Amino acid sequence: MVTAGLISLVSALLKIRAVRRQPDAPGPRAMCLGLLAFGTAFLVLAPPHTVLISEFLRVPNSGRLLGNLLTLAAAGAMQVMMLHLVHPPPVARQRVRRRLAVITLVALAMTVLLVSADTENVTNFVERYATSTPIAIYQLLYLSCLAMAVIDLIHLSIRYSRHVAPMLRTGLRMVATGGIVYALHTAYKMALIAAAWSDSRLPGDESMISTTLAALGGVLIAGGTTLPVWGPRALLPWRLLRQYLSYRRLTPLWRELSAAVPEVRLTQPEAATDPAPWTMDIRLYRRVIEIRDAQLLLQPYSDPAAVDAAQEHARRIGLRGAHAQAHVDAVALATGLKRWRSDGPGVAPIVTAQHDVGDASLTSESRYLEQVAAAFSRMKTEAGAPC
Repeated sequence: MVTAGLISLVSALLKIRAVRRQPDAPGPRAMCLGLLAFGTAFLVLAPPHTVLISEFLRVPNSGRLLGNLLTLAAAGAMQVMMLHLVHPPPVARQRVRRRLAVITLVALAMTVLLVSADTENVTNFVERYATSTPIAIYQLLYLSCLAMAVIDLIHLSIRYSRHVAPMLRTGLRMVATGGIVYALHTAYKMALIAAAWSDSRLPGDESMISTTLAALGGVLIAGGTTLPVWGPRALLPWRLLRQYLSYRRLTPLWRELSAAVPEVRLTQPEAATDPAPWTMDIRLYRRVIEIRDAQLLLQPYSDPAAVDAAQEHARRIGLRGAHAQAHVDAVALATGLKRWRSDGPGVAPIVTAQHDVGDASLTSESRYLEQVAAAFSRMKTEAGAPC
């Protein structure tokens, strides 16, 4: 619980910059407050801390009450964030008012019920007082309100994740997964109450199971809401490695093309060697542009019959989509390069259908050209000689 609390508090600090950039936007502000409430709730509900806080306040189980109220506040703040992401401001404000009104009423009822109940500071609170009518009502109100908030969070996260960028989509799915874990936590608490009223007992220690589920759900929600902030930094080493490997895999094809068509080079030959890691993105970007420029230049010189045969061959061996197009592009490059070398650039080009490469990202373009380079290399190997 302590670890989950610290992660949530650090996540809140990471979101402060977004709040400062958009001081009037309710979404980032609600997210930041929700993470702060989550982190504080985890710290308060950690088993040793709950008893210490209750003894300090001199009200039995007041530490648990404080932690539960903070959890409801965090769930409400997350609902506010998601509602403002999914709905227009007027609709979002109306729905936010209804949800916050319900949470406020539940919080007041919980406070009255716990303060008026005759309890002692214990760790397994739900199991110990499940048959006490005030505490049973307290738990049902708390768990029902939390369940509605969690279901709302799961629904809105999944709904909004279909229309956003990949990094944010992954973060929202982490939030939805955290909501599912919290739903399991809520179901477990309700099962404890039902078991107590039926004079039975669930296996396992309530404190350990409840703490584990709550901590895991909290970490997923905190990590998911802040993934767009820390995700790119965490993935930077992998991205640089991926770009470096792509750069090296494209080197043989680039060398063939730039030697035949040197005017496509954007840099001097000596500047294109020994790439430094911190310049990998711009170097890969230039390499992709140079290969694409050579492809566009050589495409009119490719052999239409060989291209048609390559399309048929791709269908025959079961290639689909980008794999099939990469095979065809490799044949077009090989035949165009062969004609360019044998007849020279002064020969009249053959009119062929132009392949639109689209407005792709550097990652997708480099990965696609890796397939073209691999197919081009296989053709050279099978032919036994350079094109």
